[in-house]
Amino acid sequence: MKTSKNVRSLKRNNLIQFFSVLIIIVLVNIIFSFIFLRFDLTSEKRYTLSKSTIELVENLEDIIYVKVYLHGNNLPPDFAELSLKTREFLDELSVYSKNIHYEFINPAEGKDEQQLKAYYGQLYKQGLQPQPIQDVDASGVKTHYIVPGAIISYHQRETPVSLVDADDGILINRGDVIKFSIEKLEYNIGNAIRRLTGQQKANVAFVKGHGELSNAEVFSAAVAIADFYKVDSVTLNGNISTLIDIEITDSTKTEFKLKENKYDLLIIAKPTEPFPNIEKYILDQFVMRGGKILWYVDPVLAEMDSLQHYMEAPCLPRDLNLDDMFFRYGVRLNTNLLQDINALAIPIQTGQLAGQAQYKFIPWYYFPLITPFVDHPIVKNLSVLKTEFISSIDTVGTKTDLTKTVLLTTSANTKIVNTPAIISLEALKRRANYREFSHRNIPVCVLVEGEFTSLYSGIGEMESQKEIGFFAKSKPTKMVFVSDGDMIKNQFSSKRYPFPLGYDQYTDAVYGNKNFLLNVVNYLCDDEGIAQVRSKDFKMRLLDENKILKEKTFWQTINIALPLAIILIMGIVFTFIQRKRFAR
Repeated sequence: MKTSKNVRSLKRNNLIQFFSVLIIIVLVNIIFSFIFLRFDLTSEKRYTLSKSTIELVENLEDIIYVKVYLHGNNLPPDFAELSLKTREFLDELSVYSKNIHYEFINPAEGKDEQQLKAYYGQLYKQGLQPQPIQDVDASGVKTHYIVPGAIISYHQRETPVSLVDADDGILINRGDVIKFSIEKLEYNIGNAIRRLTGQQKANVAFVKGHGELSNAEVFSAAVAIADFYKVDSVTLNGNISTLIDIEITDSTKTEFKLKENKYDLLIIAKPTEPFPNIEKYILDQFVMRGGKILWYVDPVLAEMDSLQHYMEAPCLPRDLNLDDMFFRYGVRLNTNLLQDINALAIPIQTGQLAGQAQYKFIPWYYFPLITPFVDHPIVKNLSVLKTEFISSIDTVGTKTDLTKTVLLTTSANTKIVNTPAIISLEALKRRANYREFSHRNIPVCVLVEGEFTSLYSGIGEMESQKEIGFFAKSKPTKMVFVSDGDMIKNQFSSKRYPFPLGYDQYTDAVYGNKNFLLNVVNYLCDDEGIAQVRSKDFKMRLLDENKILKEKTFWQTINIALPLAIILIMGIVFTFIQRKRFAR
């Protein structure tokens, strides 16, 4: 009788415990269905929003509305994962701002074939690209379309965002593209919000008038920068008012006073003609007022066009009348050329077959491939950069305490060619003497930060002009010096369409030149947070194939036997406890 009561009591307690746990689980799920919570346990914090993105959405003054068209039951698994991650990302943004509103739309829902075709046409006009997906079943192959994109709206303005990012064509495998696209959600959607809300107020200008690269040659660079800032071009013409606002103090005597800079950043892309002294003075006073300059400069005259026509060409120091200015700012661009074992391959004709020219790709050591390894926001996690006829840069002592950071260097196998010299394509036919490549890690790009001293400081005539606003010492500012003017130049198709910056049409490869440019521009415009988002480190944790083959049977046995063993042990322990309890 006593045993029967114990059994009923035990059953009642077990039922109470079971339903209590069940109720708690249900309540917890209901509560957390209204709360977005995610713990980022990855070492690189890939699922943690950056500080700049959080500040961006926290400062929204009105509603940002996001319509995502990657939705529906017919999505392939990888695109379904991208859709889910997009929803999770938008959920996380909405945690930091109530002004983030979104909806997911299935373009195909409730539409016949004609209506769907018209709808896709409308989305295409808005900037989204429907993508064909093939389904294979017993009846054959069927094609339907999905729209992996979104339209983001703000204050009656809108911008399209592609959710698929192939890293400028570097990635080909669809699985890799989707993984990369998930990792770039914060960068791509964040930039769209910045464009719409106008939270990119810096003014950037390409300087002209000294034989710089043409607008067509920097087209890709200008378009990329325009995603963040206002882009212009300016010709100095010896007129200081082109860069600095002036105040007329006496119109009868044409007296004036220098005010603020018109631009935040100047880009000087491969000048080929000397700078007049008056224009050096204008640039100097621009820097003294806190202006930033990105210099892409060739210290040596060496062009591939001459080599292709004559097989050899002289390379000579290029006189730009900037050496004293650079020296005052803490750097010296040397009139040499660097060869590197790690170099871009170029096509060389080796003969003809059946009337067709035969080509072979051979490394051209004058085109070093630069692998960034410095832990700095500008170059962190950048892809390899391609260069053409690059020179070395030295840092030099200055009157003021400037911080100089080497951003890019050559590899451990570099050869220095002093100029003047003769370059010949015949060198491609000869085996390189690797012992000559004995120099290592030669600087080719330097960041200089701090308070600069004017080139004209201490010159009586200039010092006497303080009443017009002459500055002998700068506000805190920064500049970047790159010893290759072609690093910012885009190539062209046969129809003269510009290729993306960094794309090499001969090897069909895309290098990191565009992201390097954007990182530099963001950093100089004090938006290094954007560069950090772009350069987030996403580690691919790949399985060891050899270890898989060796230990496959062992782990299969563990996966089958271990759960069974645990259940068996739990059953034995439970039976033992029950017997001991009823034995009392």
